[in-house]
Amino acid sequence: MKENEFILVGPGNVGLTVASLLTEHDFRCKQVVTRIAEGEEEIREWLGEEVPIIAWEDWRPVPADFVLVATPDDTIDKMGLLLAQKYQDQEQKKAVFIHFSGIQSSSEFQPLRDFGFQAASLHPLQTIPSVEIGREAILNCAWGVEGDAPDLCKKIVRTLNGTCLKLTADKKVAYHLAAVFASNLLVALEAIAVDIAAEAGISREKFLEDFAPLIRQTLENLLEHGPSHVVTGPIRRADSSTIRKHLNWLQNADEKYNIIYRELSHYLTEVLLAEDNISLQDVETIIETLDETS
Repeated sequence: MKENEFILVGPGNVGLTVASLLTEHDFRCKQVVTRIAEGEEEIREWLGEEVPIIAWEDWRPVPADFVLVATPDDTIDKMGLLLAQKYQDQEQKKAVFIHFSGIQSSSEFQPLRDFGFQAASLHPLQTIPSVEIGREAILNCAWGVEGDAPDLCKKIVRTLNGTCLKLTADKKVAYHLAAVFASNLLVALEAIAVDIAAEAGISREKFLEDFAPLIRQTLENLLEHGPSHVVTGPIRRADSSTIRKHLNWLQNADEKYNIIYRELSHYLTEVLLAEDNISLQDVETIIETLDETS
């Protein structure tokens, strides 16, 4: 059997992104397994005309070095059981089963381990909204790596010019939560900014154009210097007058904006104080202002 042969279960954005990039190097996809009838054209586009595309119900596993399981997070535990049923009669137990969930650990594949197989989780620390975008975005990103077969996981990551972030199963939730705060919830904050800007007569398109330099520079400063050294504005200056005006305006806005503003402002004072970038007196002034109308 040729080295680096794999099976892809679940040809969605993540699965096709990883599989298509691997097949451009010393890897070969032997089967694509899917539950959805649609999508064959896209699979052929990224993996070629010759790769067998098989419905789950008709699938009979063939020998491979590893199996990439690219199904949704909430199906991983079920997939462990279903795959174990498919593989229980395999004489050789050499395949490594790898899923891409950021929050689920390799322990979800315990039924496969019980049969003698190895299991790992390999999560790209990147957003992949489509295969086309993913093929560029995933290169050079970090990967959360957990479970068995560390050498194989490293080989896959290095093939994609990535770096390994070694995790243990009990750290996966905190790791994934950090990624959600860094990405999804950051989007939520910008969506709030879009809504509030609309109250100033600024359209969504105008916001995305005119606020882009501010957003980009803030992110660049954050990545270069860390959170505590890039805080500016009324919190950093302990500008009670400006904070009070914000709060007065928020009294007539959606209540969730008011709550988010207060809670994040409170937390910013903690961030600054932890690095001695603000005085206790200024913190007391800010807290008093934030709490006086709550």
